Amino acid sequence: NTLGILTNSPGFEWHMTNLNNYINLYSGTTNPRTLGNIKLSSFGAGSGFLGIPGDVTPPSRFIRAAFYQTSSPQKETAIEAVIQSFHILNNFDISIGIEFSESETPTDIPSATQWTSSTDLTHRVIYYRTMYNSDIRCIDLKAIDFNRVKYQAVPLDLIKQQPIQPVQIN
Repeated sequence: NTLGILTNSPGFEWHMTNLNNYINLYSGTTNPRTLGNIKLSSFGAGSGFLGIPGDVTPPSRFIRAAFYQTSSPQKETAIEAVIQSFHILNNFDISIGIEFSESETPTDIPSATQWTSSTDLTHRVIYYRTMYNSDIRCIDLKAIDFNRVKYQAVPLDLIKQQPIQPVQIN
């Protein structure tokens, strides 16, 4: 998997074949063109991605991940790369209840994105954010004495509400 991405369904080989349907996509802005004697130009930056699928199905998420991941610039530091990875991953959140029809009342959150994580393998730090708190938090694995600390299960969020930080304007 040289792309470094995957999704849950269908199989990986199917997704790799499906990428061929999006050969027309590219990063950047489409150059102006003419249609007969009419000059056409894009409405803004990023028009090379016009046509990228935006729904929450696994095939659409795979296509977006492939193009976002391969068109993002390499970062110099691990923390810059982690922050960039969260910017990319924000495009894949599945909202609570979106998988239910209008007549259904969700009783749980089976498909909603409950957490998103990014791992710095070199420095052994796991970063994550949750559906209830988009602040990026981290666990430094080097700071844990695994000979002393035993298995623990800890809730990702004690308070299930996004904190809001007031900004003072003087």
